[in-house]
Amino acid sequence: MQIKQIIMAIAAAFTLSAGVHASDFGSAPADYEAQVIEYFGERLMEPRTARYDFTSEPYQVFADLRGYEGLPCWAVDVRVKSRMPNGSRGSYVSYTVLFLDGEAIALEDDVVRMVRA
Repeated sequence: MQIKQIIMAIAAAFTLSAGVHASDFGSAPADYEAQVIEYFGERLMEPRTARYDFTSEPYQVFADLRGYEGLPCWAVDVRVKSRMPNGSRGSYVSYTVLFLDGEAIALEDDVVRMVRA
C-alpha cells in the first residue's frame, strides 16, 4: 500500500513541476504568421514582394539573448524569399524567429545559444 502511495506522490510531483515549467513560456503566439511577416517587413528592402514558407508550428526554446540566459521563448521556423538589391529574386533563406510574451523579438542569429525545450 505504501509503495502505491509513493508512486502516486512522485507522479503528482512530476505533473506539478511540468505544469510550472510550461507556464514559464506563456501561451504560444496565436498570430505568429502575421507577426513574422511584420517583423521581416521592417528588415527587407522590398517587403511587399517577399514570399514566406512556414516550416514549423511554434515550439519552446531557451535562449541566451542580450544578457539574459535561459530565456524561455517560443520559436517558429520560416523560409523567406525576397528581391535582391539588383532586382532579381533570391532563393529561400531559412530563419528562426523568437517570440517573448507573444511578440517577435529576435532571430536565431541574434542569440548566443538556443536550446529546444
